[in-house]
Amino acid sequence: MMSSQLPKRRTYYEVIAGLASFERSQDVSLSHPELQELVKAEIHNKQTEKLPNTANEEAKRKKVTVHGYLGGKVDLDEASNASYDLSHTLLGGYVPRRQLESLSSIDFAHYFHKSLECEDALQIYDLFVANNFRRATALPSTVTHINNNNNNNSSTHDEAHSPPGSNIKKSLVCKKCGTKFSGSHRMHRLRKHTCNSKR
Repeated sequence: MMSSQLPKRRTYYEVIAGLASFERSQDVSLSHPELQELVKAEIHNKQTEKLPNTANEEAKRKKVTVHGYLGGKVDLDEASNASYDLSHTLLGGYVPRRQLESLSSIDFAHYFHKSLECEDALQIYDLFVANNFRRATALPSTVTHINNNNNNNSSTHDEAHSPPGSNIKKSLVCKKCGTKFSGSHRMHRLRKHTCNSKR
């Protein structure tokens, strides 16, 4: 279904995040089987991460010196071509001291490139929104009842200030004496109103 259209298997959260980055997540409606497929993709991705890969483990063990002030000689070729762990928290939250010392400008550059990269979000947008994927059904915003008898009896002054097709007359009522105030300055008149009856 959907996975054949996408270049790699997207998870539920990737799809929602991609749509939310363009503020269009409320416009897309997913069926129950499609939601199950997205969850299965997440489970599949977690299982592939758990598989042991000896080449990756050896690369993780080998640390490249990137800071001259921490001691040791810095090889610029190795430092520029090395892969870095971007799972640490850079902005906010608790960063352990060992990870904080191992951060470098290259780490920041990789992190911000990753966070600003929007290719995945654009692919998700193209699939779900631009291709008119099944849209969410919107609830009616307002229900207006038009009464022909009220339209004939209403004054021309009220019609000039009300939107077309609306026959609702807005008014304020004094709680003490029950006097009604309507029109564009009704709130001002209610504030200046002094009740004749005191309770």
